[in-house]
Amino acid sequence: MGLAEITLRSERLESSSVTVARTAPPHASSRRSLRHATRGQALIVLVLMLSIASTLLVYGSTTELGRAVKSEARTQASLAYAREALIGRAVADANRPGSLPCPDTDDDGSAELFVGSACPSYIGRLPWRTLSIGDLRDDAGERLWYALSPAFRDHPSAPALNSDTRGTLTLYSISEATALTREAVAIVFAPGAAVGAQARDTSTAQCSTTGRHVPRDRCSANYLEGTAGFTNASAAGPYITAPVAETFNDRVAVIVTADLMPLVEQRVAMEARSALLAYKAASACACYPWAAGGLDGASEHGQNRGFIPSIGVLPDAWPQGVLPAYFRANRWGRIIRYAVARAALEDGGRACDTCRDTDLSIDETRAFELVLITPGYAERPRQNTADYVDDVENRDDDDRYVTPRSQTAARDRIYAISNSTR
Repeated sequence: MGLAEITLRSERLESSSVTVARTAPPHASSRRSLRHATRGQALIVLVLMLSIASTLLVYGSTTELGRAVKSEARTQASLAYAREALIGRAVADANRPGSLPCPDTDDDGSAELFVGSACPSYIGRLPWRTLSIGDLRDDAGERLWYALSPAFRDHPSAPALNSDTRGTLTLYSISEATALTREAVAIVFAPGAAVGAQARDTSTAQCSTTGRHVPRDRCSANYLEGTAGFTNASAAGPYITAPVAETFNDRVAVIVTADLMPLVEQRVAMEARSALLAYKAASACACYPWAAGGLDGASEHGQNRGFIPSIGVLPDAWPQGVLPAYFRANRWGRIIRYAVARAALEDGGRACDTCRDTDLSIDETRAFELVLITPGYAERPRQNTADYVDDVENRDDDDRYVTPRSQTAARDRIYAISNSTR
């Protein structure tokens, strides 16, 4: 073999050895690469799983929160609707303005009939049929409950109901340390789902709030709870509102005299104004009656300032049906102040002992023949004229008046008839 051939074969062998060395799969290196690839894939999967779990957690939390918010909103909407319906009913009541129906104790949607002159119970379900509002429920599907201050029941022989009447129900917030009101007229409850040992079936059992055996679905204790030593299942309270907890989920809406009495007063004042115009139109003298000087409601000849007379009216009696029957029964004549101009009285006011001017003036404009002043609801006990009429100019002994300075619902309002009606 020549030198050249030996050299060529050696080079080929080297080349072949290099090729084999580069392409032969070394086992250790292959295993390391496989492990690295597997770990990378696992990391990617783990990241994806964590991402998905996080997304599901956030989504679940968000939808749960959203459901809770929507549930609360639906319950609050039902409470607000019931509250407005009760206020509307009180203002519009034909026989006893300001009054409310008895609670429904047999779950037929209608207010219970009176026992004597009292409601059978002052707590029960909201009488939705009586209020004509449909079968109103909270988000748990439960009918609303309702507590009523006895002073505002709508029985005609109940004590007088007017601006001096105050609610008697107390509502605390979380504890006795904070009283939201001590003079609530009514409270509406959304009971929510049953909690604790509450049972709402039709089987009969002793009701802890009444001591009587009644169907469980008519016992307030199976719907309304308590906390901080108070229970909303009581007929007289005190009642309480607090955050939702495992053993408490009542929601409440409250009505106080400030919510309804200003509207009731406005209605009564306008009806009294219309009645006085009708009196003038029907009377032989084409005049208004002499004012009542005292709380007995009788006209006093010669007096042009005081109260609207309801009995012993001079110079003529009230025409039949002109003055609403509720006016005297509920003593509105003791509440509303009344003044008549000399020129609008009998015989041109010649016999008037208290008149100061021919016409009445308001804000120095002498152009009125009649003025009525309502006092606002009783936010404090009232014992004298100053408690009913704030402005000194409206309670002194002359025929000059001013628009009440206070614009709060608790205080005076003035109503007038101008002399252009003569």
